[in-house]
Amino acid sequence: MILYLRLQLPLSTSKALNEMKIADVLTSRLSFIVLQVLDLTTTLIAFHYGAFEVNPLVGRLTKIFGPIGGVLFSKVFAVLIIFRVRKLMWVANLFYVGVVCWNTIALLGFAYLMHR
Repeated sequence: MILYLRLQLPLSTSKALNEMKIADVLTSRLSFIVLQVLDLTTTLIAFHYGAFEVNPLVGRLTKIFGPIGGVLFSKVFAVLIIFRVRKLMWVANLFYVGVVCWNTIALLGFAYLMHR
């Protein structure tokens, strides 16, 4: 048996959700911030399991400021750049979707190897 959950949203909210397009999500600043937080979190968890940073710039920052400081510095820098260049928000969001997916796959691999 399949159960369906129906949310009772105000008419304006429901209409806005129906009219939202994938382009709206990809160009959203909120999407960018959420992806940065997910990237930061998955990267720090991967560091905990012994992974290293593949991006040479961020890798250098982690050597200078430590793992947390280096990745956090790169996130702040990315936010400052992309918020000034709004036209490329969709490119950055697509890129970070890929990064978060890659990090998640790596973490699943670490989990698999640790429990063998």
